[in-house]
Amino acid sequence: MTYIAQGSATQLHWLQQRLARRGLPALADAGGAPPWLPADWQGFYLPSGSWINIDTDHQAALQPRQRHCQDHGTQLLELDGAWQALGRDFGFMLLLGAEQTPSAAAAALLDALAPLPAAWLRCGPVGSARYTRQVWEGLLFMLRQHAPPTPDTPIALDWENALRRQWQLWEKLLQLSLRYLERHGLDADAASARQAFAEAPWRQHHYAASLARLIVAAGGCQQAWQQLWSTLAAHAPAAPN
Repeated sequence: MTYIAQGSATQLHWLQQRLARRGLPALADAGGAPPWLPADWQGFYLPSGSWINIDTDHQAALQPRQRHCQDHGTQLLELDGAWQALGRDFGFMLLLGAEQTPSAAAAALLDALAPLPAAWLRCGPVGSARYTRQVWEGLLFMLRQHAPPTPDTPIALDWENALRRQWQLWEKLLQLSLRYLERHGLDADAASARQAFAEAPWRQHHYAASLARLIVAAGGCQQAWQQLWSTLAAHAPAAPN
């Protein structure tokens, strides 16, 4: 099977190195790509009928790109993830957005890029992979921002500012999730989200939608946040005169 790499992004170079080490080299030959494929797109073209898009700088262009590919009988696969140089040796965390199950040739490429075969997650349709990555990164940032102090470096927790920053970031995730559901014409049914999210991620038909619905449902807990704020404020030591 032939894989044609197009673009100059750093992560594309890492992905090519990973493929080569797994025995699936990708040709860096723009001449092998069809003339209808725009030269500024970053990713992999599969002559069997797939374009694997890795360009993270064009969020709004995903749907037009998908239509452009469909007009030429090609399936667009949105590939996103944590692009780290270590992935060349150990594999990449991969998130996939696709309307349909990827072809056998595309699945073989994903298996080679992942840490283990099938160790990649299809999050839903095109657009779902980028949304999922943004949420995961936001949640990880929230956790790392307030890592517990070590015994050697005790610090007094500024709980007021900590809670405020947590809430501000959560509001951004909430708005991101609402826009995702609206873009895909989905409601925010919390009950179905809890039921779907109880399944393993790889079993879910639309993991990103379940994630978005859970975040929207949790966004209704503002009263609980205010109660926590008031409780902590009531037990806070008085400021020195």
